[in-house]
Amino acid sequence: MAYLCVVVSGVEGSLMIGIIVVGCVPGAMASNVLTLNAKGNPSYSVSLTATATLISPLAVPLALGTIAWLLRDPSQGEALSKLAQPGVYWKSAEALLYRVVCPVIIGHLLGRVFHRWEKQAGRIFPEIANLAILLIIAAIVAKNRENLDHLPVIIFCLLLVLNLGGYLAGYLGGSLMRLSEPMKRALTLEVGMQNAGLGTVLAADLFGAEAAIAPACYTFGCMLTGTVLARYWSTRGTETADDSGAEPADDA
Repeated sequence: MAYLCVVVSGVEGSLMIGIIVVGCVPGAMASNVLTLNAKGNPSYSVSLTATATLISPLAVPLALGTIAWLLRDPSQGEALSKLAQPGVYWKSAEALLYRVVCPVIIGHLLGRVFHRWEKQAGRIFPEIANLAILLIIAAIVAKNRENLDHLPVIIFCLLLVLNLGGYLAGYLGGSLMRLSEPMKRALTLEVGMQNAGLGTVLAADLFGAEAAIAPACYTFGCMLTGTVLARYWSTRGTETADDSGAEPADDA
């Protein structure tokens, strides 16, 4: 979907790379909390996030490489050459491995060993992680404050399309797979909410601060839309005709 957005809009340069990175990173862990608020299936949501996170060192470089190959357009110049460098894929895989996968595995192992501290850590460390992400995003915004004044409106529109399109794809995909309503809600939030905080760090490290503008903006946007969607679903039931096992009415 990110590929279609940049192709249709004609966005170029670092902003193009930022949008692509948003589309390639795994789902946001905030989707787990919002799934719970939306009366979705939190276990399914956590399993989706964990799976996407663990395979991200393979999936993200593969997605970046595929899009770089599809975009092979000389007019993109330096931006596309950065994206097409083989070293970028290795660096992204390495960064995801030690920044995302290793902490998840280590945290899981520590939780199994130190049962007494697991609940306390579960209360404290998510706040620390969120604060760290906010500080990184604040640094990106501060470094690009002059560029933000001239940021094209089309970028915000594309990020919104990417976000809402993810929700739509997730819900339709769940419907095609005949998932229950709680599972469809979990899948919708997982697909629509990308881990843009991770994308911000990844884009800044690999492509420069300007490429991190789009992921930084997406972080706030997807949290807003995700919260609104979860709030809407929280006021609606999850039982459907298929879920409840109700028999269809007799035409006779």
